[in-house]
Amino acid sequence: MNAVHKLGFALALTFAAGAQADYLPDPEAAEAALWAAPGVTQARGEFAAQTLRGESLQRGRNEWTAGADVAQRRIQTEPRDDQAEWGLALSRPLRLPARAEADRALGGAVAAYAEANLGEALHESGRQLLAQWFDWLTEASQSQLWQAQIALAEQQLATVATRIRLGEAPRAERVNAEAALAQVRLQQQQAAARELRARNRLLAQFPGLPVTADGTLPLPVPPEGTADDYVDAVLAHSHELLRARRQAEMLQAEARQFASRRGVDPSVGVFYRSEAAGDEHVMGLNVGLTLPGAARRTDQQAAEQLSATAHDAADRLEQRLRQEARADFEAAAAQAANWQQADRAAQALAEAAQLAARAYSMGEGSLDQVLLSRRLALEGQLMAQQAQLDALSTNARLLLDSHRLWPLDVDADSAHAHP
Repeated sequence: MNAVHKLGFALALTFAAGAQADYLPDPEAAEAALWAAPGVTQARGEFAAQTLRGESLQRGRNEWTAGADVAQRRIQTEPRDDQAEWGLALSRPLRLPARAEADRALGGAVAAYAEANLGEALHESGRQLLAQWFDWLTEASQSQLWQAQIALAEQQLATVATRIRLGEAPRAERVNAEAALAQVRLQQQQAAARELRARNRLLAQFPGLPVTADGTLPLPVPPEGTADDYVDAVLAHSHELLRARRQAEMLQAEARQFASRRGVDPSVGVFYRSEAAGDEHVMGLNVGLTLPGAARRTDQQAAEQLSATAHDAADRLEQRLRQEARADFEAAAAQAANWQQADRAAQALAEAAQLAARAYSMGEGSLDQVLLSRRLALEGQLMAQQAQLDALSTNARLLLDSHRLWPLDVDADSAHAHP
């Protein structure tokens, strides 16, 4: 992707993100909610622990060993004698340069993997927040739509009452209008209950998040740029792929560490002994070698096998993410087109319902035709609204996965400092 395409794609995504700020969560509130999410909190704890583990590997585990012994020497030949003896020793294994370098590399790889895992947890929580937010937004929009239908049904009941009072309609039509109003009120109550459940689910997962929207949804538009641009942007920011790569690198570093242990482990120390009841004093230097066994070879082979498997899995994951990103981009374009078609159909049905209601108020047509037209118009509105929300949800997911919606990048300082 050349620089012009990159710049154009970035500007398009940034403009789209700004246009959607009114019906999506506030970015600062969303960021705070994501960092407080259970999965992110657990990943932060694991990141802190793995960072400490990495520091331990870099420092090494070669420690001083102190020893002491007490003995009683008994001389059987003349002149017989019993002599107390004792000794002190201090020794430490040596970490050879190759071993030290392998340990430091593994420590860095462990910390890098933990950081990538935290980033993936943050990204996955962002997906969950977005999905639950649109669940609530869908139910809230339907509740508002049914509330508007109540006003129409009440207006229709007033029209029926007027025609009955003028003797232009039978009294039975009042029963039908009242039944239609009762059905609409029931649907609105059920929609309000679903909205409350969706709101509670959202707040249970992300407590403290302001669950508000301005009630006006923007018109969906096809995603800007090309599919190739979007795929490149997603892969460049994919925490899932980065975590897989970091895991493979960590296992590879572990295999190198096992390889560094295939040689001997030297140790060096000093000792002091008091012998012959204190008449003799001995000071010296001792050197030891720990000879490796077959277990170290098999440990290295197992780590190399795990590393190769992880690299293959990361390659397959990259191919899958590439295909999924392209499919998401194409789905966003298709859903925008679906909404346009559904919106045209809803407008036509709404116009037909208005004409039927106007004709009835002027003494033409029947109430059954009015109710049928309004039911069809309502179904069209619901379908268009759902298509609109689906298109907006897909577009928001594009922005999220390309890191143009909320800040999802992680570094060590922010991971430790963020509340």
